[in-house]
Parts: sequence; structure tokens; C-alpha cells
Amino acid sequence: MGYELHIKRDEETHKIHKKEWLDYMESDSEFNRIERFSAALGDDELLTVSTPNGGLWKSDKGAVPFTLSEEYGEITVKHPEHWVIEKMLSIAKHLNAVVIGDDGELYDENYLKDPFGNPFENERSENGKKWWQFWK
Repeated sequence: MGYELHIKRDEETHKIHKKEWLDYMESDSEFNRIERFSAALGDDELLTVSTPNGGLWKSDKGAVPFTLSEEYGEITVKHPEHWVIEKMLSIAKHLNAVVIGDDGELYDENYLKDPFGNPFENERSENGKKWWQFWK
């Protein structure tokens, strides 16, 4: 399982379609289309996971699998690091979408400015207090 981030559109009726995702991967030279992803576990063990509609992004920092869920119309990455989130934001902009975490938090340009800040920053109480100022 684990924590995932999703590239998706705000409107439930306007999902990201397979053709859009395939077209994007075709236009980005750092992406290769994949149907499965394998990772070494050590001791000569290999874990292979099916990734239908998947793409493998190869950057100078590593290779990261992206998967499109046709049912939900969203592209998902498991356990993304900051540099992967930057790429996700770039893809989201290209697809007129947003990046959202499993708990509904929005990742945007503000996240890039302060990645260790609070991703729930836009969730302030009605009295203007920050989320952590519960005692005031």
C-alpha cells in the first residue's frame, strides 16, 4: 500500500483519458511506456508489478513508474519524493489537472517554494488561525 499522489482533474466528469496520457508520454522524451515494473529486493530477488497504462520516467535521479487508472481518470505515483512531485506538477499543468494526496491535500507551486511546510495550509479555521494554533 503506502502513500500516493494523484494527477487528476477537479471535475469528476472530466477524467484524464488513456489517449491523453499516451500522447503525453509520447511527447516527453524522458518517458517510456511500460506494462510492468521490476525492482531488485536484494539477495537476487526481483519484484515485478503489473502497471497497465504505465509510464516510466527516467531522470538523472532515478526511474519512477507512473500509472493511469482508467476507472478514476487519474495518474498515480507511490511514495514520490520532492523531485518527483515537481515532475508531477509539470505533467498536471500540461494536462490541465492538479496534484492531490491520498488525504485530499493539494500540491501546487506553493509546495515547491516550501516543501516542508504544511500541505494543509489552505485549511484555516474561520477565525483566521493557522491549523496548528488550536489553543488561541
